[in-house]
Amino acid sequence: MTLAAEEMLQGIRTILRAFTVSETRFPPAEGRIKYNPVDFQTLYFLSDHPGAKNADLAKFLGIAATSAQSVCDRLIKRGLVRRGVSQTSLRAVALTLSEEGQSVMAAIRRQDMANCERMLKALPAAQRRAFAAQITEIARSLDKPLSANR
Repeated sequence: MTLAAEEMLQGIRTILRAFTVSETRFPPAEGRIKYNPVDFQTLYFLSDHPGAKNADLAKFLGIAATSAQSVCDRLIKRGLVRRGVSQTSLRAVALTLSEEGQSVMAAIRRQDMANCERMLKALPAAQRRAFAAQITEIARSLDKPLSANR
């Protein structure tokens, strides 16, 4: 393991602990709900893709359709997601955020943005845009199909 990778690992572990494990320093969703990475990613996905199908969500998350179904069931039970009829197929189920889901999603986004601002403030102002561009490049490379990452 390179020294850079070791330093990066320690930094990422600290960031994850601060923003995803500790419920007191930076409360997720402005303290409205407990952090669950699959739930938060599902809410983000449905915010960006209203009317998506369960299969779309499963593909995005990289999980089995049955697991995506369980996530949706949990979020529906909490009143954050609704199932409806798809506009493209009367037999398909469309997933959308409920009004409460939209409100919670807005809180998640505000908290995430505040967290990003806090992290960026640790850098000199002249380095912030370059750092954001580098993180974006890393994220793009990870979002490609697995075969393209080899």
